Amino acid sequence: MQSNNSKQQIWAAVRNLATCVGLAMLVYNGLIGMFGSSGATIVHAQTDPFLSRRVDMLEQRLYSLESRITSMPTQVQPPLVSTIPSTTQNDVNFLRTQMDSMRIRLGEVECGLLKLDERTLPAAQRRNRTGSSSDRCRENFGTPITLSSRP
Repeated sequence: MQSNNSKQQIWAAVRNLATCVGLAMLVYNGLIGMFGSSGATIVHAQTDPFLSRRVDMLEQRLYSLESRITSMPTQVQPPLVSTIPSTTQNDVNFLRTQMDSMRIRLGEVECGLLKLDERTLPAAQRRNRTGSSSDRCRENFGTPITLSSRP
């Protein structure tokens, strides 16, 4: 739980850093677009000590974030086996009844689909099929389609 929280904090810091860098780039590009290259002074990174110090600080932060992220998988411990809930017979019976009701519902839907299919056939094909059909859904295609209530 603790390592998951620290991962979230690290990713939040990375997102914040990326947002700040993106915003700075957006503002810079907007100024260049509005005023042209003559409106912004060109600063050479080799001659500006402030910029060099900021870049060094960013590199250090990124390095520390990277080292924390790479060390996290070794810190995460697998969950204890005792925390996994055991399945009881009541759970199995409940799932079995749910599966049975789903099978019944699926059968009703299939029967309804066969009735609709039979209704859309031309009368000549329906007469030819009626003698050879042994499907109760196709035989009673005129009856309303009824489905049981949802579970």
